[in-house]
Amino acid sequence: MKEIDETNLAEFLRHQVSVLIFSSPWCTSCKKISSSLEGLARKHDDRFCLGVCDISTSPSIPSRMQVFSVPAVIIFRDGHEVERLQGSLSETAVAKALEGHL
Repeated sequence: MKEIDETNLAEFLRHQVSVLIFSSPWCTSCKKISSSLEGLARKHDDRFCLGVCDISTSPSIPSRMQVFSVPAVIIFRDGHEVERLQGSLSETAVAKALEGHL
C-alpha cells in the first residue's frame, strides 16, 4: 500500500484501477478496511493499485475529492472515479464493490 499525498497522487491515478483509502491514525474502522483491501490486492494478484491518504497530513486531497468522513474508499478506473464507499464496511461489501471494476 502506497502513502498518497499531493506529490504522487497524479502518478497513482495513472493505473488502470486505483483504490484510494482516506483514513486517519485514530480510526479503527479505517485500519480494518485497509487490512481487508491489502488482502484483496494479494488475492487478485495486485490487479489494482492500493493507496492510503491520511486526511490529517494531506487535507487538500480529501477536500478536493469531497471526502467529509473516514473511512472512505474511492475506486478509480483510468483516473476517473467509478465508485465511492463510506463508513465501516465488511470485507465482503468491499470485495463486491471492487470486483465489479477489475
